[in-house]
Amino acid sequence: MSSLLQTILTRLALRELFPLFTSQGIDDSLLASLTDDDLQKIGIEKLGDRKKLLAAFAENPAAAPVVPSTDPLTATRTSPFVNSLGAPFLPVAGYKTLFSAWPVRVCDYQVFCDETSAAPPECDFAQGPHHPVVNVSWHDASAFCKWLTKREHHLGTLKDIFIYRLPEDREWSAAVELLGEAGLTPSERSGKASGYPWGASYPPPPGAGNYHSSLKTDDYRETSPVGSFPANRFGLHDLGGNVWEWCQDRYDRESSRRVLRGASCFNDDNEYLLSSYRDKDAPDTRRNNRGFRLTLAVSLEKDPWFERPTA
Repeated sequence: MSSLLQTILTRLALRELFPLFTSQGIDDSLLASLTDDDLQKIGIEKLGDRKKLLAAFAENPAAAPVVPSTDPLTATRTSPFVNSLGAPFLPVAGYKTLFSAWPVRVCDYQVFCDETSAAPPECDFAQGPHHPVVNVSWHDASAFCKWLTKREHHLGTLKDIFIYRLPEDREWSAAVELLGEAGLTPSERSGKASGYPWGASYPPPPGAGNYHSSLKTDDYRETSPVGSFPANRFGLHDLGGNVWEWCQDRYDRESSRRVLRGASCFNDDNEYLLSSYRDKDAPDTRRNNRGFRLTLAVSLEKDPWFERPTA
């Protein structure tokens, strides 16, 4: 289902501006509060475009502006926890962990490189600061999680009971609304359940995500800015396409290969695009179609989520 923002942009023939809004975390709930200065700051340069947008937003008042939560325990879709890198974290039904609304971006990973002297990953195609970082291994992603946890504990923006980590395989399934999978390991669950991030049928419709150009779902040849396509009901973007996302789990009991989910902009095979499909690779492997997404979880045995309402 298209968002109000997408509907307005399509009606005004300004759909190409959608990534500018999503890269700044602007969704339907913020439209009514935007000003001309706000639109200029996110990169909408033409005065005529800004006037048309402001008039359309005024005709379609949205909910009250989002007020980010300062405590992960109180985060909701309309009041997400926003971390020090500007990434919103939202709850997923059935799990206590919060999911980042999108994969880690090039600009996020650059902060990590600047503060740790790690080498920025190379890429054989052009990427902007809001594209998902690629050519990072499972070990690189895990190091990023540890660095960000320590950074925000030190800054005082994250309580010591919380940590950043990669999502577990079953958590990722819950995020993509895939529940009740049979099988004890990711390898046993892989490809068994039908359905895709966009719905039940293949191929994906236009605008469903950033997939291989042969599918004609989008205009990007390689990766796209995160959040360029509609979020699911939890407010999460890019759970299909753009980049494969590393998960915490081993693929099976017999090897050290780690799970990847979600397919990438280079995939068009209907099997790979299934929500239930798991790829796997050695944890030290780096490829230009692999990135990662953060989750925020409790680090201690004492569970402060116990009293959290389920609604």
